Amino acid sequence: MIDPGHGGTVKLPGSAPNNATSVSGVAEKVLTLDFGFCLRDALVAQAARTGERITVALTRETDVNVAGAARAALVGALGARAFLSLHFNGAADPAVRGSETFYRAAEKGNVNPAPDIAFAGAVQAGLMAGMRAIDPAAKDRGVKPDSQSGPGGIGVLNDAALGNLRRPRPAVAALAELEFITHPRVDRLLVSGAAAQANRQAVAGRMAEAIRGYLSA
Repeated sequence: MIDPGHGGTVKLPGSAPNNATSVSGVAEKVLTLDFGFCLRDALVAQAARTGERITVALTRETDVNVAGAARAALVGALGARAFLSLHFNGAADPAVRGSETFYRAAEKGNVNPAPDIAFAGAVQAGLMAGMRAIDPAAKDRGVKPDSQSGPGGIGVLNDAALGNLRRPRPAVAALAELEFITHPRVDRLLVSGAAAQANRQAVAGRMAEAIRGYLSA
């Protein structure tokens, strides 16, 4: 289950329409949806080439907002094995950049912290491999519990909302902050430059490889 963050124009519980806006004026919600499609297509194409079976769903496929609990609930409803929420970061300081991945903190009631940490680690490794392939100066901000996120907790990673309290094998979940689109170089690389679309596809491809590796293992 891929969750392109934000969307639409209406604020809903656990989900704002948009947070960050790139240097070139593109909304985060537009980029998360595009990247979600890139990641879905990469997962399906790679699995087809290797004879694997994979089903990929998105929490949204258009410019609509979906409440945080409703996004997470789709995991349990569809029996997904893994949930990845996609976001782009923003900062008042245009020099700030880097990629990071969050998992549910143990003190927040995580019922499967070790698998979540392993999944977040795989996501972050794939993300950094992709980013460094297009920019050797890409910064790794690491894998972190959601207690270290800006809001101090991430609702879509809540195990109760994900349906994990009712499953013998809980789904793993993570949220990736792919990069700071308020950084001029990041904007050129991933948003407004001539190679931006190809770069997003390249990063998504490396993330797909890492996710498939985790699921296969």
